[in-house]
Amino acid sequence: MNAKVLASGALLALTAAAPAQPDAERAAFRAIYEELLEIDSSPTTGSCTKVVRAAESRLRAAGFAGDTVQVVIPDGRPEDGNLVARIKATNPTRKAVLLLAHIDVVDARREDWERDPFTLVEENGYFYGRGSADDKSMAAVFLDLLIRLEQERDFAPKRDLIMALTCGEETSNRVNGVDYLLTNHRELIDAAFAINEGAGGLLSAEGKPVVLEVQAGEKIHQVFALEVVNPGGHSSRPEPDNAIYRLADATMKVAEVSFPLELTP
Repeated sequence: MNAKVLASGALLALTAAAPAQPDAERAAFRAIYEELLEIDSSPTTGSCTKVVRAAESRLRAAGFAGDTVQVVIPDGRPEDGNLVARIKATNPTRKAVLLLAHIDVVDARREDWERDPFTLVEENGYFYGRGSADDKSMAAVFLDLLIRLEQERDFAPKRDLIMALTCGEETSNRVNGVDYLLTNHRELIDAAFAINEGAGGLLSAEGKPVVLEVQAGEKIHQVFALEVVNPGGHSSRPEPDNAIYRLADATMKVAEVSFPLELTP
């Protein structure tokens, strides 16, 4: 049931553009990626707060102190935690840039998967596991990046660099972390622009970067309720004009709709 995945476009683009890393640095990134993926952060059985606490521990160990790392947990939702970390520019000349990734995943039942969905498995150049691409790969890239930059003595950004790992992107029954931060703690993530998931990247057969795409928008779902009422009757004398059949006909008409392509300015 689980499809083969490599990594997100951001992971491909960022790692491909960088020079070959020593084995120790690759192992350090792999450890972050594996830890984030193997913490269940699905809405039914998991916890985003456990994921961000693990990320917080890594950031603190790397030298982030005080309010440069903050875990924000929505009121009444103890498992829907978010994390915001910041590398402060000494004399910022520009507004901050935000690195944004969500760390919640869709439910995954063990019986539906060939492998344990919350165990990172690598086979034949592919990663398997819930969240291996969407979106814990990007979260791991950003977390690894901030740790490395914090430890680089000569890193002197012209603007603050903010990372936000948020909960509630995948499902509507969780507090949306981005919306919660914007509403209650906007100052933590206020930035000139954000880099988020979406679009993708393409490498050549030789592993050279070909294109890094930019996605301007994304479709969202919309919910409709169909209600059919008719005079009804008794099951011993069924009428052809049955409300159930009329409702079924209506859903078939919906299935036949193909919305036209519309180009925006």
